[in-house]
Amino acid sequence: MRFDSPLIPAFFLRREKRFLAEVELETGGRVWVHVPNSGALTGCMATGQEILLTRDEGPGRKTGYTWRFSRIPGGWVCIDTLVPNRLIGKALRGPGLAGLPPLPRVRAEVTLPRGSRLDFVADTGDRLVFLEVKSVTWVENGVALFPDGVTSRGRRHLEELQSLVRQGHEAWQIFVVQRHDATLFRPAVEVDPHFSQELLKAQAHGVHIAVFQEIVCPPEITLAETLPYDLIFAPIPNQILTDF
Repeated sequence: MRFDSPLIPAFFLRREKRFLAEVELETGGRVWVHVPNSGALTGCMATGQEILLTRDEGPGRKTGYTWRFSRIPGGWVCIDTLVPNRLIGKALRGPGLAGLPPLPRVRAEVTLPRGSRLDFVADTGDRLVFLEVKSVTWVENGVALFPDGVTSRGRRHLEELQSLVRQGHEAWQIFVVQRHDATLFRPAVEVDPHFSQELLKAQAHGVHIAVFQEIVCPPEITLAETLPYDLIFAPIPNQILTDF
C-alpha cells in the first residue's frame, strides 16, 4: 500500500493522552497530531525523534495531521495500526498468505454473538475462517515483542478464537511487524504475562499463529516474508501494569 498524501517531516515532542501528540515541524512551528496507535509505542517516540506526518483534514477531527512513521536505526517503523489490516485484507482477497490459500467471500470487522469484534472472516463453503491481526512496532535486539502494554482486549480476542475452534471453525492470530530489524517474534511476557499464557494456550487448542514482516519504505509499505516465533511461558506476578 502507499500513502498518497505528501509526507511531512517533523520531530516528536510529547504525547498527550492516547491519541494526541505534540510535534515540531521541520519547517518550524509546533502542531498537534493524531496518533493512530493506542499502544505504548516503545522505541518509537523519543523526544526529538524524526517522524513523518500526513495532512488529513475532515469533519470531527481535532487536528489536521496524522503521525505515520518514526525513524529508527537503518530505516523506518510504521506506527499506524490500520496498515497491517489493509495489507492482510488485500493478501487474503488476492494471492493469499503463507499457510492460507486465497479465501473467497472475505468480510472485515466481524462482530461475534458475545459482542467482540474480529478483523476478518472468510466463508470457504465448508467452514468459516476467522482472523485477528495485531500490529507490532516494538523490537529489542532483533526480537519483535507484543504487547507493549497490558492488553485485556488482546486476551479476549484469543479467548474468542479458541471458542471458535471449539465450534468447528478455523482461527488465526496474525502478528504484523511494522519494521525491518526483527528476526524473531516473542510475546512480551514481562509486560503482560497473561497475554503470553493465553497465546500459548490458544496454540495448544488449535488456533493458528503467523508472524509477517513489512518492508517499510515511506510512502510505500509491502508485506514481506514470515518470521519465526517463540512462545514462552512466564508465571503471573502478583501485580502487573494496568492497560495503557
